[in-house]
Amino acid sequence: MALTDGLGVDHIVEVGGPHTLRQSFIAARTGGHVAIIGAVGGFEIDTMPFAIVQAKRLRLQAVTVGSRQDQLDMVRGIETHGIRPVIDSRFPLEKLADAFRHLKTGQHFGKICIDITEA
Repeated sequence: MALTDGLGVDHIVEVGGPHTLRQSFIAARTGGHVAIIGAVGGFEIDTMPFAIVQAKRLRLQAVTVGSRQDQLDMVRGIETHGIRPVIDSRFPLEKLADAFRHLKTGQHFGKICIDITEA
């Protein structure tokens, strides 16, 4: 909250489960979005801090990543059809700030890549 002058953050990617869920809700801004992707700490939550969710009007979204077979099928489809990402630009790691500035302009088309091979 200190980093946002008390406003909270717009989007949270929650992976900790019962150990960090409450912190994520507190860190979110009013009307914020919490994507619950995993649960490193498990899936059982003894108490749901629903009062925080309701008071802040948070949007919760459960996200799954699929099975190993789903991933293999996707990779096979990508390889079969020759799908390649569109690369807008590449930045070396030491120019990371420039990459974020480029992203912020909204003028890019495709992926902005950070090259860490020379770091």
